[in-house]
Amino acid sequence: MPLDQITRDMAEMLRFRGSPANGNAALRTLRRMLGKATEWGILQAPPRIKLLKEQGREIIIGPQTEAKLLAAAKQPLRDVIVIMQDTGMRPQDVFRLRGEHVNWQKRTVFIPHGKTKNSRRYVPVSSRVMDVLLLRTKGSPEWVFPSPRSKTGHVTTVANQWRKARQRAGLDPAVKLYCCRHTFATDVLERTGNLAALMKVLGHADAQTAMKYQHPGLEQVRKAVEERNREHATLAAGSAESPHKSPHSGEWVQ
Repeated sequence: MPLDQITRDMAEMLRFRGSPANGNAALRTLRRMLGKATEWGILQAPPRIKLLKEQGREIIIGPQTEAKLLAAAKQPLRDVIVIMQDTGMRPQDVFRLRGEHVNWQKRTVFIPHGKTKNSRRYVPVSSRVMDVLLLRTKGSPEWVFPSPRSKTGHVTTVANQWRKARQRAGLDPAVKLYCCRHTFATDVLERTGNLAALMKVLGHADAQTAMKYQHPGLEQVRKAVEERNREHATLAAGSAESPHKSPHSGEWVQ
């Protein structure tokens, strides 16, 4: 269709295969096209394109699940999981890592890709990620995850490996590779309480976007319940050892 004939109603009639996230990728592309057409004076104003409702990525890959995945995963997926779990990087950022992006002294990785200033950022790396990077950059290869079969020269997907590893580990199909990023964000916020630092590492410009990746307050709730139970247990033990007055008769009972 000609750009000036595309309306919001027509965009809402579009149907896509796969998940809502897959459809939204296409709709965002359409938004971009219409926005550029307006910027170039082809359109007076772009129609508002409504995105599909996506299911939140709320599954956390805990220690036991991670161990199962790492045991079942083959390379390069195993190293991709480790890097995502410890840095919160997106899969495409991991695939495009180059040896020159690693700062060994400061123990950081620079991500130069992205449309915004926030997307281009430095990410701190853990000791086990440093070990992975050291092994993969031995001999100074151009790419951390090279692939001679890919036109780009690097790995572009591990989707097939992920499905097989998830099946071997006996995990629910709802567990996605992107859950590693969600796990990182959840753990960092609970342990630091520093939302600003988390946003910077994730490459987010606003707090609302970053909040999609955590369950704020759950750890505090768990600790509150544990503290309450300890207090109740202490009071119950004290009551059993000491005589006390009956609340009804006023008499002391043992």
